[in-house]
Amino acid sequence: MVEYPLVFANVANMKLEINSDTSTSIIHSNDRAFNYGDGFFTTMRCVDQKIQLFDLHLQRLQSDAKRLFVDINDWSGLIKALKQTTNKASEDCVVKVHISLGEGGRGYSRDMLSKPRALIKTSPLPEDIDEMTLSVGQGYLSDQSMLAGIKHCNRLEQVLLKRQADELGIDDVICLDSKLHVVETSSANLFWFNHGTWYTPSLTRCGVNGVYRQFILSLFAKFDIDISIGDYLLDNLVTAESVFACNAVRGVMPIKQLKYPLESQHSFSDLSQHLCNQNVIEFTNLQLPALQTRIKQHLQTIESKI
Repeated sequence: MVEYPLVFANVANMKLEINSDTSTSIIHSNDRAFNYGDGFFTTMRCVDQKIQLFDLHLQRLQSDAKRLFVDINDWSGLIKALKQTTNKASEDCVVKVHISLGEGGRGYSRDMLSKPRALIKTSPLPEDIDEMTLSVGQGYLSDQSMLAGIKHCNRLEQVLLKRQADELGIDDVICLDSKLHVVETSSANLFWFNHGTWYTPSLTRCGVNGVYRQFILSLFAKFDIDISIGDYLLDNLVTAESVFACNAVRGVMPIKQLKYPLESQHSFSDLSQHLCNQNVIEFTNLQLPALQTRIKQHLQTIESKI
């Protein structure tokens, strides 16, 4: 397996400290991301030494920093470090930027003198997914408008929901909010097509506003493709003709099957029993090939600065 370097950056003044030896990487005991999940990140696909949709990734980092009350006014050092990282990549890979909001502070209060720190990590690309099988996750994503849309470091809900998928032997689960609205999967945004219109959930109360989701929404706007964004129940999804999940690393992932519960089961009960009490919904996905072709063509027109 190819080993990839880690790159450290002091984001406040963007003076970079670079470390290529993962064995010497140190997390300080009072690091806020380690102690409280006080940080945010983005995960990117690097192809031919260029990061796809880099401008959107950078905008998302900047937006998340602002919403988490972090004043980072110079991102040039991070951009330079990412350029150095991609130039050294011997093959296509995943590039992750993780930003911790400093060290120290009293309890939950941040130390006003502490400086945010970025970690750039690269890893091999995962295998492509041709078709996915989903079930419905047990439990809910918490409604929290202060964090909705942000890719923050508090990922325990996603960890528990992905564990359910692993135990069920399926690719992922659909995550619902407390009102049983469809939000996303544990690691991707959702789109579906029915009666001439594409649909995707609103993310005003919870969920991650993924970069690939933003890219697809801009493509729909550019080509005047009908898209509806709102609150939708599972019943809206199970009657769809085409369904796909998407994220910046894997792009579009068609959903072939949805194991749909026969009756509402949204507690952490026995997962094997949960799987037995399900219908299997099959999606035709007839609209996906044309959309995927358009997405691929549009992606090629976007020049990456990294």
